[in-house]
Amino acid sequence: MRHPRSTVLSGALSALIIMTVLSTGLGRIVPNLISRKHTNNAATVLYTFFGLRLLYIAWRSNSKSGQQKELEEVEEKLDGAPQGKTVWRRILSRFLTQIFLESFILTFLAEWGDRSQIATIALATHKNAIGVTLGATVGHTICTSIAVVGGRLLALKISQRTVATVGGLLFLGFALSSYYYPPL
Repeated sequence: MRHPRSTVLSGALSALIIMTVLSTGLGRIVPNLISRKHTNNAATVLYTFFGLRLLYIAWRSNSKSGQQKELEEVEEKLDGAPQGKTVWRRILSRFLTQIFLESFILTFLAEWGDRSQIATIALATHKNAIGVTLGATVGHTICTSIAVVGGRLLALKISQRTVATVGGLLFLGFALSSYYYPPL
């Protein structure tokens, strides 16, 4: 909301694309260490857990206070970011602005271990890795673009409860798909 949208969007998307590629790679490695049946069972359990957890969050959420709290946390992180410039930072600042780097780092750290990363790993264990990477990247691009462009306006229009409910139902759908249509 305070910085150029294109810079924030490019930093966030760069982080998400790198995170998606790393997650897909991890999803391709895991089945080599653990059998496909066990990884599929683990994915089904994780999908079910995330779905039920999101539905619980939706049921318990107070959308106004949750959105305001999340917005304040992001503003605190941006205000508390280090301002001094090292030699590397001066060199990189010619190509990558401070806002880009802040957006990249905050997004990368916020998404590490997030449901979307774990879902990407789980999907990549038994689905086409290229399809998972492209699908996750397109999904991240759409969601991040809407968030950056809409900012506060979007947060006022769509409640946290709605997002959590839809996400929970999607994860339960993934769990059912994984259970009834296991990999060959």
